[in-house]
Parts: sequence; structure tokens; C-alpha cells
Amino acid sequence: MMEEPLPGYAIDRACPKCRAPADPSHRFCGRCGTALPIVCSGCFTMVAPGSEFCTYCGNALQIDSRGTRPAVREERRVVSVLFVDLAGFTSVAERLDPEDLRRLQVSYFATASAVIRRFQGIVEKYIGDAVMAVFGVPVQTELDALRAVTAGLELQRALDGRLLAGRYRMRASVGVATGEALVDLAAARHGGEVLASGDVVATAARLQQNAPKGSVLVDMPTRRATIGSIRYAEQAETISLAGKSAPMNVWVARETARVRLDEDVEDTPLVGRAHELDVLNAALVHCVASRQAQLVSLVGPHGLGKSRLVRELWRRIDASEEIFVRWRVGRCLPYGESGPYGALAEIVKAQANVYETDDVATAREQLAASLSEILPASEVDRLTRLLGPLAGLPGRPVSPGEIDAAWRQILLALAAHMPTVLVVEDLHFADPAMPRFLTDLVKAASDVPLFVLCTYRPELLEDQPTWAAALPGKLTISLGPLRGAQQHELIRNLLVRHRLPERLTERLATIVSGNPLYAVEYVRMLAERAVDTEPELGMDMAIPETVHGVLANRIDLLDPESRTVLHAAAVLGDTVWSGAVCAMLDVEDATVESSLHVLQRRGILEANQVSLLVGTTELTFRNLLMRDVAYRRLPRAQRASLHRRAAAYFSDASVEGRHDLAAAVAHHRVAALELATKLGEETAEDALGARRALTAAGEAAFAVYAVETALGHIEQALNHWPAGDDIGQRRETELLRLRLSFLADADRFYRDGGPKDIARLIDVTRELGDRSGEARAETLLGQAELMRADRDRARSHLEAAVAIFDALPDDPAKAEALAELSRLHLMEYEHARALPEARAAGDLAARLGLADHAANALVTQAMARYVGGDRAGVDDLERAVTLCRTRRLPALRRALANLALALQEEGDLTRAAALEAESTAAQGAQVTLVVSHDEEAELAWFRGDWVTLMRAADDYLDGDGDETKEWDLQLRGRRACLRILRGEPTRGELTRCLETARRSGFNRLTFCALSYGALGHALYGEFDRAVELLEETVRLWRSAPTGVTLEWLSALGHAGALTAEAVPEAAALVGEVIATALNRNRWVEAAAALADGAAATVRGERAAAAAHYTTAMERYDVIGGISDAVLAALWAARARRALGDKAGAEPLERRVRAFAERNRVPGLAALLASLPSTG
Repeated sequence: MMEEPLPGYAIDRACPKCRAPADPSHRFCGRCGTALPIVCSGCFTMVAPGSEFCTYCGNALQIDSRGTRPAVREERRVVSVLFVDLAGFTSVAERLDPEDLRRLQVSYFATASAVIRRFQGIVEKYIGDAVMAVFGVPVQTELDALRAVTAGLELQRALDGRLLAGRYRMRASVGVATGEALVDLAAARHGGEVLASGDVVATAARLQQNAPKGSVLVDMPTRRATIGSIRYAEQAETISLAGKSAPMNVWVARETARVRLDEDVEDTPLVGRAHELDVLNAALVHCVASRQAQLVSLVGPHGLGKSRLVRELWRRIDASEEIFVRWRVGRCLPYGESGPYGALAEIVKAQANVYETDDVATAREQLAASLSEILPASEVDRLTRLLGPLAGLPGRPVSPGEIDAAWRQILLALAAHMPTVLVVEDLHFADPAMPRFLTDLVKAASDVPLFVLCTYRPELLEDQPTWAAALPGKLTISLGPLRGAQQHELIRNLLVRHRLPERLTERLATIVSGNPLYAVEYVRMLAERAVDTEPELGMDMAIPETVHGVLANRIDLLDPESRTVLHAAAVLGDTVWSGAVCAMLDVEDATVESSLHVLQRRGILEANQVSLLVGTTELTFRNLLMRDVAYRRLPRAQRASLHRRAAAYFSDASVEGRHDLAAAVAHHRVAALELATKLGEETAEDALGARRALTAAGEAAFAVYAVETALGHIEQALNHWPAGDDIGQRRETELLRLRLSFLADADRFYRDGGPKDIARLIDVTRELGDRSGEARAETLLGQAELMRADRDRARSHLEAAVAIFDALPDDPAKAEALAELSRLHLMEYEHARALPEARAAGDLAARLGLADHAANALVTQAMARYVGGDRAGVDDLERAVTLCRTRRLPALRRALANLALALQEEGDLTRAAALEAESTAAQGAQVTLVVSHDEEAELAWFRGDWVTLMRAADDYLDGDGDETKEWDLQLRGRRACLRILRGEPTRGELTRCLETARRSGFNRLTFCALSYGALGHALYGEFDRAVELLEETVRLWRSAPTGVTLEWLSALGHAGALTAEAVPEAAALVGEVIATALNRNRWVEAAAALADGAAATVRGERAAAAAHYTTAMERYDVIGGISDAVLAALWAARARRALGDKAGAEPLERRVRAFAERNRVPGLAALLASLPSTG
């Protein structure tokens, strides 16, 4: 329908009067003297000479001596690049005279540049017959890709509808690609300069080369950003582009999509907007019923569901049989030449069924026919002529007042003819005249059911703050983000709809921050990826193009100072401090504070009530996506520079004990190093700074017991450490890494050869004469050997460490070595040696002010007393726990574990279990070493739940990492005995227990192995072997008695009860140990009853034996040791049966059989069945 040539515009800065080229530094035209336009420093729009404010963005104009922005600024941006090229131009050019060719080029370039400018693109260059344009600079929006594709389609229509230079009909091919580029914002002032650099430029050029003649070919990011607004070919094409490593999917754009409410574009049910929908529905019903015009506003940031609510309202009304209305929808666009009433023009075209492809006569006929349905015949011709130009028809210019009156007449006539809903979407993009017109329209409506529903973003109220209150009775509905369960429900629905894992829900909820559109776009992007690979929870998620555009547009609308502050804030991370921004930018506090207030008003940052840094304001990003977009815009060199400045600021602000600030320094130093490496710059200084910062951060994290965090920092530091550089400090750091690795995951430490690494480090430090380093490495290796139950090696290394430290000044490492040696002797049950050593370690720790070391020594002293039979040690442990809780010391874990052990010994299983759980969760638990055991299996034994015990034992003992599990020989022995009762082969298990115990050298483990070995062999009927193990137990007991016997003494008593029936001396052996127990607690008393029963059996006193075994059962029941109580009941039943007391044996047998059936251990029932019926 284009009848006149489209005007062109200069691609270089040019005089507006004579079109003479002008240099960027020129203030006046060199040919005619006309004042040249000024360039806005905020948005780079050309502004009339003499202007004080930009007519596009409202910024105050700051002009330097050249009339341009003082400094060039580069940013990384997501842009859409358009390439257009004339088909067959080469063959035409070779036949043309040079003058004719020039006229053809000028006409073509004028047409292309006019269309590109209309859609707010910038022509970067002309290359022969090709034109390259960029969309997304200087202001980026979510519509950049749409503008580029629409410009391509419009350019095709423009070329189809005209002869270039009045005589040549040419077709073109267009390619559009969207992606990241480095953009020179200063070049955006005019064309002819290199504006954008990046792969996206080459991709657009290759797309244009592959585009069919007369078509627009786009890549996947462009299609994803425009889907719903552009109609594409049904199927994608897969093509190979020159220079690309893999084929890519591309689409042919067909046409722009007209807004339709009846299109079913929703994938999921409406979530979280039921109340707002009810309010809209009630307002519309009232408007129709009362015939009173109503103006309603739906206000909210982009993506919160304004358009979705409009569609849901249409669906509800359309499904109702009680109300009938006409719906007309128009959308305000931020581009094109539709004037202030573009949305209304769209409504008129929809009412008249006028399309872009209609010729002038058809369009005029359609418009007149539609107006005749609602207006008197006398008015149709006049209004057709007035409104024709808005429908693409030629016509005379009209005054604003005349056009306003025409619009009011038509829209009111529509509503008078039938109740009408007039939907105006994206009113924030409209000319300021549009909101005023809508207000006047509703005011003028009398007895007319006209429902004007506008959607817009809050920016409209910033530009026109009084509009919201301009009309009495106006209804405004504000939409906020979805929260909590509503947000999760929406995301789950979307994931299910696209057959994606629901486990992604939580991560997406964190990313999208309650914005429904963001959720839709992220899930759509993931669904596209899922065609090739299933999304993983920890994968990197790029920001979808539409979401990126929305956030980038908010950045571009900021004033230059606020944008600069935002970029610096983005470098800082999720949390921002005003003082840090001031230091990074080297500007005054007042300037930064002012910009931070702007960012808060715009909803980008929010202030925290308390700041971690005294004297400076602390803020956080309201949406982490905004932070990501702002950060990614910075070129890498600028990022590196800002990271260095941030590191310097936090380094100056750091105080001792603040590990978070040390981590911040390390983060920024590492970021600067990585960026410098990517840029190919010299990195020696950055590497040194990163290494030192990481080491300091690791030490600071370890000081507050954050072991994994500390290990990560230290490993990073070593990765950045050149060979041969600062050897002494590197050894210190390597030793710290080994210690942290041991504390973080001991099993992995052993698997990875950690002890060998320590041994090598000991040799190196010894050769270099580093006695302190050697002693600390010896201590660490001693701890490692202790935790895997190797007494001799642990003792050798710890004694070596103490011997070296004797010749060195007192320090924390020396106190630790003394404490570990005393602990070793405690675990050997050598309480007489452990007690004085622990006192010495505690005294040294107290002199050095080492509270945690002193507390550990106190625990060792208390436990040494208890192991020696002094039950006052329990009171000492209670005091140690109180001290550690009060001062929040890491030693709390060990204090709790030892108190739990002592209380178990005393028969208080309930409190012991609670303390054990508290020990596991204690602060700084990882930095305090406690021997390994399986709590679940232990509690299952007490409860008599052998099914759980066997499952837990298998999981624990047969799982990964055997090195630290040797300490739980009690569990391995119990599992072996239960397997025997289940009829499963287990001889190798009993042998392994004995071998492990003897290899370890620890009496504690040997007692367990001997006792459960004796019981196991007795269950097999191998009574002679059982007696051999009982004899060895007695010999060990005579040399090393202990007050801690719970782990094995009851097993010893059960072995004696069963073995004494066949080998009488077994009773005496068991009796000797129990009779000389150092601590006569309730477990010992119960075991003593077992020993008495065995002795009575040997004497032939079956009744007395039965009574003793019954007493043992009752004592175990009182404690809560159900497993031991059932075994005692078994021995009592055997004794009753031997007496011939069937009645007395029956209740005991019922208990045993029920237990055996419940726990699937037929061996218990077999032991009952094997009993003789008479004595």
C-alpha cells in the first residue's frame, strides 16, 4: 500500500539543512554554517542545537568542547543484528552505467535505512549491496529481536511495493541473529563506524546468505525471543553455515502476529491471580449492567501476568450466558510510525478486517463498511477520510483535536451499538496524548457500557504521576510477584507440561523471583535443550533473550551515574556496600548514595537494616538476574579492574576473625586473575594477589571451623602457586591442605594416599631443617594413624612430635601434640599415663590462651578418671560440656561424645542418645576428631531390632571407606553372631575381627574381638575354641583392666553362659573378669547375674542358674538393653527345661520365639529346640 518513496536518512553525522557530512567534533556545518544536532550522553539520541534536555530520555545534556559525550564507552550486550542483501545485484550491476548503478544504490540504501530507522535500528555499515543494522543500542529492550524481524519483513514489503530508482524491481534476502556482542556506545551516535563485534555479526551475515529470496531467516535465539509476536514456518530448517562447527536450526519468518484473545497460548492453569480476576469480572459485569463507562488499570512490571489476566477475563466472559460484549484489543508499540494512537489504529484495523497486504481500494472499502454498521450514513465518509491514514490509507493531515473527536465518536458508537471492552496493552509505550485521550473518552461516555482496560508498567506513573487519579472511580489493580506455594505450583505445572524433572522447581524459583513470564521463558528454554540432553540440577542456565531484554532495558533507562554505580555493585556480588562502590569508582559518598537511592526507587536494590561493615550502607539485589545482566555488560578488562579495586577495599576493611571479608578479598582477586588470563595479559601480579588472598581466606575459614570452605580456598591457592616460588610458605600451605582434607573426609584422605603425602612432607621439612613444620606434620600423621586404629604408628609419630616440640618454644601446635599423645594413651586404656599428660597439655593451653585445646585436655582428664574406675569423671565431663557449650568451642563434639559414652556405661541410654545426636550436629564438629561408629546400629541393638541392625551394619561396614571403621569392632562382632543365628556363613568375619584387633594394638578393640569371637564360636558349638578366647580375655584383663566395658562385657557373659554347659571352666573365666570390674554399673550387675548363672550351671544347680539368668534378663530390661535381655531369657529357658520346669520355661520361650520370628533369626529357636526335656 506504499505509494510514495520512503525518505532516507544520513548514515553519517550530517548537516540537517544541506546534508553535508560532519565530523563528530564539529559544532556547526562547514558548508552552510547551520548548527549541528547535539548528542545526548545518556541515550545518544540526536537532539536539536540549544536544547538543555534530551527529548527522548529526558537527561540533562552535558556537552564537551566537541559537542559530544566526553568519553567512549563499551559494553557487552545482547543485540539483534540484521543483514539485508539484494538478490541478483551483481548481474544487474554489470549491465548498468555507473550513474544508473549509483541511483539504484542510493534508492535501495534510502529504503533500507528508512525502514531500519523506523524500527529504531542503527545502520552500522553498507558493504556493496548489503546493509548491516544493529537493534538494542543505545537502549536495549525485550523487543529488540522483534523490531529486527519486523524491520526485515517490512523491508521485504517495501521492496515488493516499489521500483528502485523508478525502474528496477529488486528482491532481497534478510538474516537476523541474536546474541552477545561488544558494543561501542559512542559509535551508536551515527552509522559508518564499527558498532558491534561478536560471533552474532557473522551469524547474521551467514543467515542472510542462506535466506531464500524475498524471505527473512532467523536463528533460534531470535525465534525464542519473538515467538508469539511473529508467525514462523511450521518446521525448522537445519543448515550448515560457513565457519560454524555444527549445523544449526533456522526458521523463516512469515508475518507479524495480530493480538487475539481467543488464541490458546497458555500451557498451565492460572495460578495466584484468582482474586484479581474476580475483581475484574465484577467490574465488567457492573459496567454492562449499569451502562456506566469504567476505566480499569492493570499495573505491574513486565512478566507478572497482565496480559494473561486479560485473556482469562475474556475466557470467563465468553463462557458466560448472561453477558455479551464486544472485545477490541490494541497494543502500544515503542517503534514504528503509527503516531500517538497506534493502539487505536490497530483496533480500527481489526474492526474493519484490514490487513497489511490489502491494497488501498480494498482497505478503504473494508473501513467504510465497518463504520456504516455503527454510524449514520452521513458520518461514514467523513470519518473514513479522517481515520484512513491510521489504517494505512493516504489522506490529508488533520489536527489533534479533530482526530480526538473522531476517535471518541467511533468508540462511543461501538459501545452504544453493543457493550464493548476496549483493551489497550502496554500503555507505557504510548505517546503522552494517549492516556489523556482515554481519560477524556470515559468522561465523555454517558449511558454507554464501555469498559476501557489498560495494562502498563509502573514507569508510566513516573512520567505521568497524576494520571492514576485523573478520573474519579477509576479502578487500579497492581500485580506483584508470586510467592511461596503459588510460585512453586506454577513452576511445577510448567515442568510437568514440558516433561521436565520436577526437581528443578526449587532452583527455578530462586532464579525467577516470582515472575511468571521468567518462569515460562526459562522452562521453554530448558525444554528446547531437553531435546538433546536432560536438564541437570546443577547445570548452567543462560538468561532467556526476552528476560535479558527486559532487565537490560531497565538498566538503559537509568541515568549514566546510576548505571555506573549499578555496574560496580554488580561486580561486588549479591550484597553491595556503599563504601565499596565509592572506593571502586573513586567518587564522593554523596554521589554514590544518590545513585543507590535511585536504584532502590527503581526496585533494583533494597537496603538491609543492618550492615556487616560499620559506617557504610548495605544493600542487596532484589533480583539476582538483574545483577547477572549488569555484570555481563561490562567488558572483561573493566570487570578485572573493578574486581581489583573491590579486593583492595575489602582487604583494607578486613579485621581479624572476619572470615567473610577474607573470602571476599579472595573472590575478587581470583576473578581478576581469571579475567586477565582470558585477556592474555601478564598475570604474575594477579596470581600472587590471588594466592595470598586464598591462603588468608582458607586460614580465616578454618578459624571458624568451616572446613570444606577452607579446603576449597587452600586448594585454589596451591593451584595458583608456581613451582619453586616461596617454598617455605608453600610447605605450610600444603600441610594445612592435608589437615583440612583429613578433617573434611578421612576415608577419601586415606584412599588418596594422604598419609604418604604427610610422610613425604615430614622428610622434606627434616631435610630443610624446619623443625616446627616437621613436628606439626608428625602430629597430623599421628592423628591419621590413630583414627584408623594403628596404635604403634600413631604412638611413634606423636612421641616424635612431642620430642621435637620439647626443644621449641611453646605454641598451639605443641599443645595439640601433647593433647593428642595423652588421648592416645587414654584410648589404649592406659589411664595412669593419660591423666598427667592431659594435665600438662591443659596447663600449656591455658598459658597460651587456647580455650579449645584446654577444653579437649579437660575431656581427656575426665575420661581418664572414668576409665580408671573413678565415677567422678562423669561429673568432670558434665562440667566440660557446660564449658564448651557456653564458649561455643569445637571441643563440644568430643565432650558430648565422651559424656554419652559414660552415660551409656551407667545405663542412661535415653540421655546418652540425645547427647550423641547433639555431638553430631555440634558447631565445628569437623575439626574435632571422634572415632567412628554407627549410631543407628547401636540403638537398634538396644531396642532389639535386629533387622534394622543388620541393614545398618551392612550399609556401614560394607560401604565405601574401610580405614576409619575398624574402631567399630563391636558392630562387626555383633553382625557375625547374628549371621550365625541366621544360618549365614561368617567364619571369616570372626577371624577378621581378631586380626584387626591384634594388628591395631588397642586393648579396647581386642576385648571386643575376643568376647564376640568367644560367643560366635560357642554358637557354632566350638566350645574349646571359645574357651581359648575367654582365657586370652582374662590374661588381657589382668594386665589392663578398665572401667569402660559396655561394648563387650555382656557378650562375654553370654559366651560364658552357653559355653559353661559344655566346658565348666568357662564360668570361672567369665566370673573373674566381672568380679574384678573397676566400675560396678548396671550393665556390670546384669553381666554378673549371667556369670552367676553360668557358675550355678557348673555346680549342677539348675534352679539357681535359671533364677540368675532371669535376674539378668530383668536387669537388662530395666536398662533398655532388649537384645541382651532376650539372650538372658534364652539361657533361663534352657535352665528351666533342663530342670523339667516346662511351665516356668514356657513364658521365656514365648518371648524368645516371638523375638526370633520378628527378627528372622531361626538360630534362637533352634537353641530352644535343642534343650533336653529333663535335667
